[in-house]
Amino acid sequence: MRYIGMHIGLRYNIIGEYASLVLALLLLVFMMLTKPRQSKAFGFLLIGTITSVIATFVQIFIVEIASNVEAYYDRKMFTTILVVFLILYAIILISFFNYVNLLSERRLKKRSVIAALYVGIALLYAAGIIYQVYLKSFYYVRTDGIDITHFIRYYCMTGIGCAVICFAVCFYRRITISRIVMRAIYLVIPMTIVTLILQIFERKAIFSGVTYVIPLMACYLLFHSNPYDEDTGCQNVSAMESRFITNSRRGRIFYLAYIEFSQLLGSARAPDYEALTLDLARACRDIERISRKINMYRLNFGTFIVIMEVRERSDAENYAEQMRDILDNFYRYNEDHIHYFLGVGGDSKRFASQGHKWTQFFMRFLREKYAVDGQNVYCFAKGEDFREYDEIYSVERTLADIRSKMNPDDDRILCYAQPIYSVHKDSFRSAEALMRLCIDGKMIPPDEFIRIAEQTNCIHSLTVIMMHKVCRAVEALSEEYDFDAVTINCSTADFVDKEFYKEIMDIIHSYKIDQKKIRLEITESMMADSYDAVKHNMERLNMEGIQLYMDDFGTGYSNLERVLDVPVQTIKFDKSLLYKSIQDERVGDIISYMIDIFKKNGFITLVEGVEDECQKNYSIKRGFDYIQGYHYAKPMPIENLKKYFSKK
Repeated sequence: MRYIGMHIGLRYNIIGEYASLVLALLLLVFMMLTKPRQSKAFGFLLIGTITSVIATFVQIFIVEIASNVEAYYDRKMFTTILVVFLILYAIILISFFNYVNLLSERRLKKRSVIAALYVGIALLYAAGIIYQVYLKSFYYVRTDGIDITHFIRYYCMTGIGCAVICFAVCFYRRITISRIVMRAIYLVIPMTIVTLILQIFERKAIFSGVTYVIPLMACYLLFHSNPYDEDTGCQNVSAMESRFITNSRRGRIFYLAYIEFSQLLGSARAPDYEALTLDLARACRDIERISRKINMYRLNFGTFIVIMEVRERSDAENYAEQMRDILDNFYRYNEDHIHYFLGVGGDSKRFASQGHKWTQFFMRFLREKYAVDGQNVYCFAKGEDFREYDEIYSVERTLADIRSKMNPDDDRILCYAQPIYSVHKDSFRSAEALMRLCIDGKMIPPDEFIRIAEQTNCIHSLTVIMMHKVCRAVEALSEEYDFDAVTINCSTADFVDKEFYKEIMDIIHSYKIDQKKIRLEITESMMADSYDAVKHNMERLNMEGIQLYMDDFGTGYSNLERVLDVPVQTIKFDKSLLYKSIQDERVGDIISYMIDIFKKNGFITLVEGVEDECQKNYSIKRGFDYIQGYHYAKPMPIENLKKYFSKK
């Protein structure tokens, strides 16, 4: 069969396809350079991008054959290529549908439903292809080329159908999809539908590639791209997390370095911000030039994380020493002499199993342990550091879980108590409730978890749970035993909230007890920063009949005027004062003087930490009203107080 008039030929304008191919290739390059987080959604985006590159190549090849029939055309080969393109197009559509499904917090999880949906659509799509191939209606061979208009219309109609389904699904589930995602859907999908419609009615220009490449690029830019920090040229936090998670999932061994310039954390203090930024950028480039296995990321203006993808500790130590030299040069040559902290650790397997545990290790634990203000510090984490932090991290996770559940019966919070001896009545009339934390059968003392609870905003949850446990124990003891009260320690975070007294009284009133049997202990240091709020709660509780103890008196710069100004009934002298007074008679005279002043003003005095007969006799001689310490009784489960209280 001969074709005439080929000097003119049927030519299609495929500038749009070439542009789509370039964009798709650029998108692949960007994905490789920025290394986004390897999530399931990104996986479908990557599959769609790779497939779009291949599909666009095939589309261009189809058009070249259609425009050069005499040179390239073969019916079976041409039909096969069309079918290949349609299969690739189907893969792109499936990738889009799966990607959109993963954008919702409530994903389609029933595999049977998804499988049925895919099978139904695939059968319908395949049936349409087979039918068109059988009728030989996908294209028409003309004297001047091949008319592929019907072929283009077929897959464009399929694309419109998929876009409508995606839009409908997203709109139906819009409550479970974030606002920024829905805005992108409202913008991109309608534009895709309009472009596909224009392609259907356009005979000489082919630009359908943009209908899948542009959405792919939009999704990448909006939700997966990791831009660089403009000032220092380092990648940002998102890129760092992506790199960390990817390495962890692939089982790669790597070391981390944490760099902090504490003087820059408040960047407003820097006298010359622009010059300092240039110096920082140069230091960052020098560190990255140490090895290709080093990747540097900026957390904020004065904090950086370095990921060293090395297996041997010796290599990490070598790189760390070179970093130290660079930072020393930065310190020497910078006019402001900015000090640095460089901490390095390499237990990547341990970090990988705990998500963001590594950030806490460097930014809180390692820095607090080794950093010294006004000095350059370099440390390489040891095994004991990881073991110590493991214990702290375990406490943090337990406290966070306790806070989230807020269960008054949580058996991880143990309620202990230590009886308090009354000198005048020669008996035990009260006790101090003491909190213990139990993790996997191991008892954690208060000095190890209270500070962590305060730092992680979990202390109030512990106070509330202890209040319930103490009230329940007091309710049980009150039925048979005679005693005055049980005291509970409260933290600064509790008393800063001006509504705290209401919460306390609500808990007490929920039990069948005399509210006077519950007393609260606060420390003098609590009033230093939030005096008005603390005093407000103290006055309200005092009006409700709740007695208050001033705990740890004498541990800091005690202010007698402030102590006398707040409604406390009992002054609790810290054991350190007792020990000092025994060793130094002058301190003993001061204590006697303070005891006299407090008693003249109606206060009750109590001393803690009495551990032997000598300390007991000394405390009685000095005039303390109550004595607490191991000499009388050690802390015990609160139920055991019945051994010390007399029966009614």
